[in-house]
Amino acid sequence: MLLLVCEIDEFKGAWSAMENHTTSLQLLGEVSSFGRNFKEIAHSWKDQSLDVELLCRLHAVFTGAREISIFKEQSLPLEIKKGDDILGALNTASPAEVRNFMPRLMEWVVVAFEKKEMHPLFVIALFTAIFLQFCPFEKGNQKIARLLIILLMFKEGYSYAPYSTLDTLLQERATDYYKALKHTQTTLAKGKIDWDAWLEFFFELLKAQKDKLKERVERGSAEIVNMPALSTKVLKLFDKHNRLSMKEIERLTRGKRSTLKLRLAELVDGGYIMRHGQARATWYSRV
Repeated sequence: MLLLVCEIDEFKGAWSAMENHTTSLQLLGEVSSFGRNFKEIAHSWKDQSLDVELLCRLHAVFTGAREISIFKEQSLPLEIKKGDDILGALNTASPAEVRNFMPRLMEWVVVAFEKKEMHPLFVIALFTAIFLQFCPFEKGNQKIARLLIILLMFKEGYSYAPYSTLDTLLQERATDYYKALKHTQTTLAKGKIDWDAWLEFFFELLKAQKDKLKERVERGSAEIVNMPALSTKVLKLFDKHNRLSMKEIERLTRGKRSTLKLRLAELVDGGYIMRHGQARATWYSRV
């Protein structure tokens, strides 16, 4: 587990350095767009204390509810699926237990992060397992759990987390996911909880998350090496501008209009930028 955490932390440092050269992030295409959007949400939340009210507001936002979410009023099992198939169902806390213990769980996370007596990834791992044991809402518990992992990682300095979602990875590992949660719940019921199976699964999941993103970055870096200098120059413009016209790009790069048209067409075809409008009204934005 220590080796897995160290490997994840090593990538955390490498990513922080790479973020200073955001052209690499442009090459992540739709991942980059999702990451930026997610980070905008995360930044507004980053400095707020994690409590029940914030949790309910986040649940409402990510499930599309019109009003702030409330805790469940009936006990519902946690179904683990792989595609359309149900692998198994786990018991969850009662509504009374949720109301009594969720505030304590949220407070524990805040205190654990502040005290720094435990590595933050262990804190996030334990929080996630207990959150899934509670399943505090009537629906969307697994979705909000995945998002909370990303948000908590981002809060603790893992700035790459929003650029790689866990949805696909969890589907691929659905059987192991179910077995790890079931083992944790079974040992909890016996009065002597064993965290090992869950922690090993959780850190393997985070390793797969960073491996997937690392592969995308390395592939993108190779593309940068072979990309014309004018193309990378154009991409860098979008670090500071949300949209640019051909006239503005021509002025900022001092490139020939005919060459710029060719390079812009290549970037659009490659999925790095988007073209909007027609003729003189044409403008560009990053994906």
